[in-house]
Amino acid sequence: MFLVISVLSSFALVGLNRTSDLVALSGAHTFGRAQCQLVTPRLYNFNNTNGPDPSIDTTYLTQLRALCPENGDGTVVANFDPVTPNTFDNQYYTNLRNGRGLIQSDQELFSTPQADTIPLVEQYSSNRSVFFKAFVEAMIRMGDLQPLTGNQGQIRLNCRVVNPRRSVENDDDGVVSSI
Repeated sequence: MFLVISVLSSFALVGLNRTSDLVALSGAHTFGRAQCQLVTPRLYNFNNTNGPDPSIDTTYLTQLRALCPENGDGTVVANFDPVTPNTFDNQYYTNLRNGRGLIQSDQELFSTPQADTIPLVEQYSSNRSVFFKAFVEAMIRMGDLQPLTGNQGQIRLNCRVVNPRRSVENDDDGVVSSI
């Protein structure tokens, strides 16, 4: 439950305070891939148990372990949606219901007991139109967020890592550049 609450809190901090925002926008993982290094801990040593995440379907676990061996190349990629990886659809939610979420934060949308996210995963998995409508609404809400400007924020070189500190110089055109 902690991870779901943590992600919901992060969304709320930027103005996306509906549970449906989180669940619908997570559906973007119907496309894309993640490197094995992000998945391997769930497959072999979940929460330091020396075992896999118990929420992973055993057949899917076998498939992921074949793709992502314990001491293998962590840069190999796995599809977020192994069933329809190149189609924007609601299969992602069916995967979650079947214990086939690639990353922990995705799977916990369905596997966290009593989470408010579970009914939405169920609804989106059974009705593609409802998911599409919720996704559009959440994208519009996300588009209405006010971005940080000037030196209040940064465009990350790597989306997972805050850029290293550097001196900043303002040009006459108002563009901030790192040197």
